[in-house]
Amino acid sequence: MTIALKAETKKYQRFFKTMGFCLGIFAMTLVSTMILPMRSAHAEKQVTVGVLVPLTGELGEFGTVVARSIELGVKQINTAGGTTCGKIRLVTRDTHGNPERGIREATKMIESEGAVAVIGPESGVMVALVDLAKRKKTVIMSPYAGTITLNKLGGDFVYRTVSSDLGDGDASGMWLTEKGYKKVAFLVQNEESTISPAQVAKKIVEKSGMKLTDFVIFNPGQPSYQAELISVLAHNPDAIYLAGGQQSGVTVIKEATSGGFAGEWLFTADLAVPEVFDNVGAEHINGRAYVEFADADRSLPEFKAFEKLYREEEGKEPGPFASNSFDMINLVALAIEASGQCSGSGINSAIRDVADGGSVVTTFAEGKAALAKGMNINFEGASGPLKFDKSGGVSGAYSIQAAKNGKWANEKFYPASVFKN
Repeated sequence: MTIALKAETKKYQRFFKTMGFCLGIFAMTLVSTMILPMRSAHAEKQVTVGVLVPLTGELGEFGTVVARSIELGVKQINTAGGTTCGKIRLVTRDTHGNPERGIREATKMIESEGAVAVIGPESGVMVALVDLAKRKKTVIMSPYAGTITLNKLGGDFVYRTVSSDLGDGDASGMWLTEKGYKKVAFLVQNEESTISPAQVAKKIVEKSGMKLTDFVIFNPGQPSYQAELISVLAHNPDAIYLAGGQQSGVTVIKEATSGGFAGEWLFTADLAVPEVFDNVGAEHINGRAYVEFADADRSLPEFKAFEKLYREEEGKEPGPFASNSFDMINLVALAIEASGQCSGSGINSAIRDVADGGSVVTTFAEGKAALAKGMNINFEGASGPLKFDKSGGVSGAYSIQAAKNGKWANEKFYPASVFKN
């Protein structure tokens, strides 16, 4: 073979080798452009909802109840096949009870995680998120943010599955009046969620002719509240209305008891937890303390079904706001299903419709099936009727529980029909 022929042969060998390499690259590219997107599309068939709750701090116990109840709701929703936008994916963050942190975490959820809704914030954080919700067109919703500030700010991208603190204040004021106390003192923590119901209860107490001996606002996180208690204990009230968080509230109760207070207590919802008996000492509040909180009508079949499910999954009774939280995620999912849109705007456009004005459904699965048939639906939840008012809130019922034998026991129930929020 001549040198020229050998050179020509090597030239063609290099050509075919190069062509083979190119064809291999082309084949791999074809696979990537056709098969891998199919896999990605399948994997991405989900919709993200942010869970923004106080897992630590004064409201840590409630934040945990809310987060677990939302997870329970998502489990039911995803078992039913999920939404039109796919199964629900939760992203959970802790607010630490700090509005600024809440804004940062919510912003990350929306911008980085693609959350179409952010649910679970407490009153102070909820108010701080109103502007973000409307700018980003992302629904925010709370199961316990009763602050009366939202009575003016809520209603468009801003919702809650609990009534406003006007109802809490009414229930507390009614209970104090019914008990027939002659002198009552108010100790109120300096936070959004405690001041607003206290103001309402104060007006009712004063209108009833009962003597309000003190109205003291205290800051949370102090090692002692003896200075705030000096005047309160000196006036020897029949009862103390305590609107405080779990940490500061326990300190107030202990110091008032050691200071000689022998009257009765009415606590607000933050202290409606079993841990208060261990932290204070059951012997100091048994037979002397009551707690008021927004509650579901436990006689309703929807609540009984939820209670059974909760016990099976969690091994205990649902805590305060558990049913409100469970209903909240179901409403979000049904609004996605009804609108057919995977966005906050879609949820906002449909959430009122799925909560009122159609055939009654009590689970996501029932609602999904009804919507698929072109029906209008009315979701009746575990927490009760969920018809949103102009401010994005609902009418609610309230319970008074009494401290008996180291536990909270039902004492009185005020149905939603009693209140005008």
